[in-house]
Amino acid sequence: MRTLRSKAKRNALLIAANGKCCICNVSIVDKFHADHIIPWSISRTTNVHEMQALCAACNLSKGVRYETP
Repeated sequence: MRTLRSKAKRNALLIAANGKCCICNVSIVDKFHADHIIPWSISRTTNVHEMQALCAACNLSKGVRYETP
């Protein structure tokens, strides 16, 4: 599975990020992307402990690059 669909796990990501994008620090309380830190295309796993909350702009610009938070 490539997406994090569980509301509880998505909320955990948002809380861990203090409601801000892990890259640019913009507020993402209303809407965010659950990003695989190690791209799914490489890891082939979806684990909440290996994910981060990003704004749409940062997630889309990151693509499949591996960037540490």
